[in-house]
Amino acid sequence: MVTQLIGLVLKFGVQTAFIRSLSEDYLGLNGLFTNLVSFLSFADLGIGTAITVGLYQPIARGQVTVVQALMAFYQRLYRVIILVMAGTGLAIAPLLPLLIKDTSFKPGQLALWFLGYLLMTLATYFSAHQRSLLMAMQQDYLTVRNDFGFKVIQQVAQIIILVQWQSFLGFLVIQLVMAICSNWRLSRMARKRHPEIFLLVADQEHPKLAAARRHEIRQTIVGAIANKIGAVVIFSTDNLVLAMWVGLTAVAKYANYLLIVQSISAIFAQVMGSVVSSIGHLHATATPQHQQRIFYRLLYLNTGVNLMVSVGLSFAMSRFIVIWAGPEYRLATLVTMLIVLNYSLSQSRYVVTSFISGLGCFWALRWKAIVEAGVNIGLSLLLVGQYGILGVVLGTLVSHVLINLVWEPALLFRVGTLGPLRQYLVAYLKYEGLIVVVIGVMSWLSTKVGTVTIAQLAGLTLGLEVVIGGLFVAMTCRSPAFQYFKGLLIKAVKRVFQAA
Repeated sequence: MVTQLIGLVLKFGVQTAFIRSLSEDYLGLNGLFTNLVSFLSFADLGIGTAITVGLYQPIARGQVTVVQALMAFYQRLYRVIILVMAGTGLAIAPLLPLLIKDTSFKPGQLALWFLGYLLMTLATYFSAHQRSLLMAMQQDYLTVRNDFGFKVIQQVAQIIILVQWQSFLGFLVIQLVMAICSNWRLSRMARKRHPEIFLLVADQEHPKLAAARRHEIRQTIVGAIANKIGAVVIFSTDNLVLAMWVGLTAVAKYANYLLIVQSISAIFAQVMGSVVSSIGHLHATATPQHQQRIFYRLLYLNTGVNLMVSVGLSFAMSRFIVIWAGPEYRLATLVTMLIVLNYSLSQSRYVVTSFISGLGCFWALRWKAIVEAGVNIGLSLLLVGQYGILGVVLGTLVSHVLINLVWEPALLFRVGTLGPLRQYLVAYLKYEGLIVVVIGVMSWLSTKVGTVTIAQLAGLTLGLEVVIGGLFVAMTCRSPAFQYFKGLLIKAVKRVFQAA
């Protein structure tokens, strides 16, 4: 958690330096290129998760030769991904002026800068299969430490370059160099820790995978790709649609809000991130009754996190934007409320999608993702011309409600052993209904607050968090999930006092 908070502060430091040192168009360009590269990652959609799931069983059984064969197969697969992404990126680079409305940047500048983003992303794929192995072995803390160290160096250097020289190119060069160094070190670390796997892979002495196993892996990967298409369309095309139809200024405003939402979301995703790897082992070893208990405990915990974050975002985000970036970067209250609602709906799926990933049910979700992608991008294109940013946010919201919130749990409860679907739907509607009401009330309260300092805003937000948190506890204090976490808290407090 400490590393996440430090990373959050540095991320905002970089964004602040960006806002103070360069124009809105550069900030919008940064958001656009980040989304474009994410969209180009279609070649890797969900493959990392699929790889991790495929490694659980042979690792648990100590089948070293099978793991060797799998890692060699995945390494070849990522080489193909690198070639596909590089070719697609090179083809898109000359077309960038056509993707940005009323841009003042020269075509050569846009192409050069975009290739910097592309190379940075490609660098991560050289060690991607090793990253998946560490996660499957529940050693992903090693990747977190490695990424954090290089990220700190990168962001401090970027702040200096932006403040001292106002250089967008220097900003990109530092980003690229750190990506290469970080992934080289991660690869070296994985090889040193698991030489029994990677030495044979390097010498090409690994065994071949059986045809049935290769078929199973390909099916899992294809399902993972289809399953992630919707997520990519939702989170990686918004800025592209805005750049084409509204302009880079709109992208810059929207990017600041997304930075706050995604940064806070990333902190809690890191806290709960080990859940996915644990679920794979849980499914293989636990009884159906125990799996069901774990599922509803995690659903309760996720709801509490979701509620607290939604309170802070809906009440304080726009006020914070005004204090931090300036009133020209503020969006309308309705747009802000819908951005927070999109966050809440996405976060509310976390436990279901984690179980789907942990169980490897990607193939069964392939059509859901394609329908989701079509609905989202179709609505965004239909609404952006008339409503601008609001239209893009509405497209995302509608696709969440119509597609994800029913299709995913229906699949999970059909293939899993988590009890009746109706029980989940009742619990979900109760939890998420509370959050939706709270978002509406907090958004309304935000409009009633006058000019405040950052300290006053923090104090008001904290007070509201306490009130809403108390309300949530009062409403759920008799539930089995609350009693379980209450027992954990009491035990932890007793251990602290005993140690003292």
